[in-house]
Amino acid sequence: MLLLIACVATDPPLPPDFDEAVHLAFRKLESGSDEELAELLLVMESEIDSDLDLAGDVIARSFQPTSLTEDDLDGLEVPDRDPDLAVTNALARVSQFPREVHVPLALMADQRPLEPQCPTHYVRSFTEGDDCWPDCFMHTENDLTKESGLFIADYVLPKQYRAIPLEDGRTATMTRTWTRDAVVAREDAARIEQSESFEFFLDRPDGSGALRMMAVWSETSFAAHEIEDWVIEGTVRAGTESIFVRHDEWLLAQP
Repeated sequence: MLLLIACVATDPPLPPDFDEAVHLAFRKLESGSDEELAELLLVMESEIDSDLDLAGDVIARSFQPTSLTEDDLDGLEVPDRDPDLAVTNALARVSQFPREVHVPLALMADQRPLEPQCPTHYVRSFTEGDDCWPDCFMHTENDLTKESGLFIADYVLPKQYRAIPLEDGRTATMTRTWTRDAVVAREDAARIEQSESFEFFLDRPDGSGALRMMAVWSETSFAAHEIEDWVIEGTVRAGTESIFVRHDEWLLAQP
């Protein structure tokens, strides 16, 4: 019996599936080891390659992660809301540019050229790591005006960046964002009750660009009328795709 207990106790844990990997990567972006986060990235890359059609439209490249949990949000200053109320959506896309070309974009103070939903105001400031990025953890504060098509809202969004080396010689970028308080849109048209995101960039093994994936968890209420979740999901998906496309278009336009 003791031998059986010892064998069970020392069995290695099963590797996480995609959904669990997304949650753990969000939760441990700052605290996890490079080795732990690298394993999670490889799980996500493998399952994206096997389950999604990266040459397809946004539906073929999207999926719905489960809601974040209280454990995922532990240590972050977030609104006192039930995470299960958030609409979830995630989208993958292959950028034609390698990760190293995207890396300097994080240091741009004026983020308007890169964010189609913030054409008038998006100012980034740095509280940690801008003097050593991408060789260190970086924390940014983003003062922005979001124009989603459904509302206009002004708020400050924390965003963190971390570079993760992989054993195969590649390096990934991971990011996460969250809102500290509910955001009231102009003219009280809507309230962003809670919003979080997780993203990664990882070069394709064949050198054909970089795989990007962004997962979003967001709860928004509207003053004038109810909007179905599928409409919000579609709006979030389209917004994520527009960011991916804008980054590549901006990079293409550089001399």
